Amino acid sequence: MRLKIDLHVHTVYSDGHGTVGEVLETAKDKGLDGLAITDHETLEGYFEARASDCDLLVLPGFEVETDAGHVLVLGLEGLPPVVGKMGYEELIWWARGLGGLTVLAHPAAGRFRLKRWMGFKPDVVEVFNASYPSGYFVRRRMRLAERLGLPAVGGSDAHHPQMVGDAFTVVEVGSLNSGVVVEAIRGGSAGFEGTLSSLRNRIRIGAGFLVHKLVGKFTRVVKWES
Repeated sequence: MRLKIDLHVHTVYSDGHGTVGEVLETAKDKGLDGLAITDHETLEGYFEARASDCDLLVLPGFEVETDAGHVLVLGLEGLPPVVGKMGYEELIWWARGLGGLTVLAHPAAGRFRLKRWMGFKPDVVEVFNASYPSGYFVRRRMRLAERLGLPAVGGSDAHHPQMVGDAFTVVEVGSLNSGVVVEAIRGGSAGFEGTLSSLRNRIRIGAGFLVHKLVGKFTRVVKWES
């Protein structure tokens, strides 16, 4: 069974602009078989989607900011014990102990932490992120995944509902079950397909990322001066 699953989707429960209903409707319209709602440090969007009357496979997931980049955690219905920015190795260790799937998210953003990623590897690398500025970043991330010796996956990183399904992961499984899908991805029975999101949406995402970085830098300066 060949499934198309968007592994990286945000909703209004974190920094997304689409409701859970809008996200699910777009996913069905684009022919996806499932998706993971990966809001930042919350599972509320996932639980709402799971309770809805839809024919899609909904994977539990959330995104965590660590001191070595952002990581998606899939397959777990509970959040880590630390609030706010978490140590990278601590998060990987915690998720691994509970059987969660860890995805190195959009590694094109920010500095490479290759030594730490090599020393404590995630399960897979998000090579194709539909919010990347250009295909150049996809090619660079593919080389990163090869260097780490890890499977490559894709996701839209949708912050607007129309972006859902622009990029997605293709996985071969024997049944439509979240646990089976997670293990198939971990085992390398997956790839990625899709396209970059529209230029307008990529600019909006890029601008939001820069604002987030500037606010974070300003906050650190204020704390240091006080």
